[in-house]
Amino acid sequence: MVYEAPARFDDLLEVFIRTKRIGRTSATAEFSAYRVDDDVLMCTAEQTFVLVDLAERRPAPIPDDYRRAVADFEGADLELAVPL
Repeated sequence: MVYEAPARFDDLLEVFIRTKRIGRTSATAEFSAYRVDDDVLMCTAEQTFVLVDLAERRPAPIPDDYRRAVADFEGADLELAVPL
């Protein structure tokens, strides 16, 4: 997480989340938060999620229908590590 500016308790923030990358078993999301009053960037973050088969306790492939739905929504900005 990168903090760009401080927020106060009563600041109204607008938070944006997008899927940046989808791999075979993981997806990476980007986050950013802006103060509404003056559109100042407050912070950015990135998080990688891994789909896990709980019974096997191993990474599991992300289903193609989910990958396709995210790709349709995110468009050309989405990095696909494994082609659809």
